[in-house]
Amino acid sequence: MKKFLIGFGGLLILLGAGGIINHVSMAFKAVEEEREMYGGSVQFMLLQLIGSLGPYLTCLVGGGIIIALAAFIIEYQKRSELTSELIRTLSTQRLAPIEETRTTNKELQPQAKEQKDETEEYELYPQQESREERLYWNG
Repeated sequence: MKKFLIGFGGLLILLGAGGIINHVSMAFKAVEEEREMYGGSVQFMLLQLIGSLGPYLTCLVGGGIIIALAAFIIEYQKRSELTSELIRTLSTQRLAPIEETRTTNKELQPQAKEQKDETEEYELYPQQESREERLYWNG
């Protein structure tokens, strides 16, 4: 797809450039002949013929846009590949510490149960001991 877009864009640019060159050379020949026959200003005659350059300029601009689009697609694909590689690398790096912490958590669980048994009593905060004491925010 990308090769097709680049080829088609290049073809449009070549057709546009060739068309402009051909049109300008034909316009100079036509102006020379008309000037010999009728006389008049060469600049005015060329100004009248410049209006018909539209299709060639459209081919040039369209080809440039298509090639830019193909280049964007290529860079976006490279970026996607790098991002997926980064995600794979980070996921493998994060899995290793998680497995290590699981083993240490299994070792610490019996110790945590013993500590819960010792501190079953409920301790009041100092604010709860005296109900009349009020807290205000000094904001």
